[in-house]
Amino acid sequence: MSEVKTEPVAASLVDSIVADEAPAGAIKFYETADHKPAGFHFQCPCGCRQVGGVKVAGPGAWTWNGSRDKPTVRASVLLHNHDMSPHWHGYLTDGVWESC
Repeated sequence: MSEVKTEPVAASLVDSIVADEAPAGAIKFYETADHKPAGFHFQCPCGCRQVGGVKVAGPGAWTWNGSRDKPTVRASVLLHNHDMSPHWHGYLTDGVWESC
C-alpha cells in the first residue's frame, strides 16, 4: 500500500478517540497516575479511522510544546498499515496535521 497524503487537517480535542463522531485528526490526551499529560491518541488525519499514539513524556517521547489546544510535536508522526508499510506521515504543528 502507498502512503496517503492529505490536505492540512485541524486536530480537535475529543472525549473519545474511538467514538463514531471523532473526526479525522482528532486527539485525546491520556495522563499519568498523577494527572500529568503522558501522550495522546489520534484519529488518522486521512479519515480512515485508524488510531495512532504519540508519547509526550518520559523516555522516547516526542518534543511537545505543552499545548493541548494547539499542540506541536516533533519529530514527525508516522502511522503504519497493518502490514507495517507507511500509511500516513506528517507533522502536527500548532494544532494542524500536515502530510510530509
